[in-house]
Parts: sequence; structure tokens; C-alpha cells
Amino acid sequence: MKYVGVDPGLHGAICFMDSFGGVKVHDLPVITDGKLKWIDGSMLGSLFMDHENMPNGFRNEKLAVVERVHAMPKQGVSSSFNFGVGFGSILSVLQVHGVPIEFVQPSVWKKALGLSQDKKASLHKARLLYPDAPLELEKHEGRAEAILIAHYARTARGR
Repeated sequence: MKYVGVDPGLHGAICFMDSFGGVKVHDLPVITDGKLKWIDGSMLGSLFMDHENMPNGFRNEKLAVVERVHAMPKQGVSSSFNFGVGFGSILSVLQVHGVPIEFVQPSVWKKALGLSQDKKASLHKARLLYPDAPLELEKHEGRAEAILIAHYARTARGR
């Protein structure tokens, strides 16, 4: 079984994890056109193709677990629209690649992993569990959360 963990958003990331905990993580590719920003579906699709074509790639049975997100109170209409466009791009790429999608509330996966809302705690936990993952910088919180969502899918989902 292969797992795809997705922390959506313009500063989010995607993690490809095998059943043994092998990890490949990428920042979500973003296109900018003036004030509008969205996830680059073509580049994201290329990431899937790259992982499917690797030895022991992601052609086997796979599952994507995507953090269930929504517009935040007091978030501007433009920001909410941009976020929705990006979220839709991610879901479309997953569907095009035939990946079954499950959604998980942040509170659910974080509770299962003993985490709070603190993104720095997520970064610290991901560094402990996956010391070889590229999480050197504080801005890699999105990568850390994508890794932890994939970890949740592999180890704690449904328990």
C-alpha cells in the first residue's frame, strides 16, 4: 500500500509514503498571476508520474489522505476563493491519477499523533519520526504536516 498525505494550501506540501515509511515530500507547486495564486495541477501531476515510474513506485494500491479544510472566519473573500481554487486543483489531480481520497480533520490526525494545533510541534514530531526527510527550515511546516498526515494514514487511520 502506498500513501499520499496532503497538507493543502499555497504553503502546503504533498508526501508520498510507502508501507515501510519511506518518504518523498514536495512543496505544492504554485502558479501566480497577479494577485491570483493556485496549485499548478500540471506540475503536481508530474510529481505523481515521477513517483509512479520509480522502482517500487506508486503504481500499487494507493490512498490519499487530505486534510479537510475550510475557509477561516474573518478570512477575506479573495483569500477564501484562492484557497478553494488551490484545493480543487489538488483534488482534481488526485482523481485524474485514480487515487482514492479520504479527508481527515486536523483535530483527528493531530490527536491520533499526540499533537496540538502548534505547527512547530508538528515540525518537531516529523523530524523525530523521519530524520532523513527534508525538514531543515522552520518554513517546512507544510512538509512536516504532509508527512504526518501520510504517517497517520499508514499507522493510525481507522483505529
